Amino acid sequence: MAQSEVNPSDSTATELTPAHQAVLPDAPSAAKESQSSSFGKSLGTAIKTIGEDELHIVKSPFSVSALKWDALAIGATGVLIANDESVLHQVPASWHNTSINISNAGVYGLGAAAGGIFITGLVTHNEHATSTGIRSAEASVDSVILYAALKAVLARQRPYTGAGEGKFFSGNWTSGSFPSGHATFAWTLASVMAHEYPNWPMRLLMYGAATAVSTTRVTGGVHFPADVFSGSVIGYGVGTYVAHKDRQKGPSPHSQNRIRRAENAILEHVAIQ
Repeated sequence: MAQSEVNPSDSTATELTPAHQAVLPDAPSAAKESQSSSFGKSLGTAIKTIGEDELHIVKSPFSVSALKWDALAIGATGVLIANDESVLHQVPASWHNTSINISNAGVYGLGAAAGGIFITGLVTHNEHATSTGIRSAEASVDSVILYAALKAVLARQRPYTGAGEGKFFSGNWTSGSFPSGHATFAWTLASVMAHEYPNWPMRLLMYGAATAVSTTRVTGGVHFPADVFSGSVIGYGVGTYVAHKDRQKGPSPHSQNRIRRAENAILEHVAIQ
């Protein structure tokens, strides 16, 4: 009896085993590993998506179908650069602070609109709204990479900086003037939301806000006209590409009116579709 009290029988040990196995000390660690693996997979997918976007965006201007649009954009930019300083210095200095505040408010407002659409989609389980928010974020990252690289390479001197004002390759690679970041962001977000909700009130609101941001960067004395024009073109192109990629083609051009056919032609060539 004493021996049985000291050494329980095998049957007793067998009955205790499941109770001890019910709580596994390393179960939380397994859950953490699963979450970490899921996060890593999502991050990898996001990086791959952004990389594919950037590759497509960089390659698209060199396609044969885009050459005439490239020539038009480059020509317009060249004309603006030739007249940048004379146009900029006609703006009264008293407009600067108000214009800068308007441009900042416009960018923040567009960002808040995209975020609000995303949150509304999560709350109401609206897949289209959620997708719009995700596409807005994706397009914004694409634009950041593109415009930051151009700023660093072209290194244009900012307005009202004294000697070398408006000069390219001036060594100002950390805060270059060309292209305008505000204009790029504004047109990126505006084009995504306008193409996701293609009605005239939405388009007027989005593109009106983006135009106000671009204009006030010039009247604010922080960018030249060529800076905001190039940023607007880049932002519109990137936003429209992200909004329309991985989707089926729309109805036949013959079933659309002239305005819609013209718009689709621009989307195909200028908007990097």
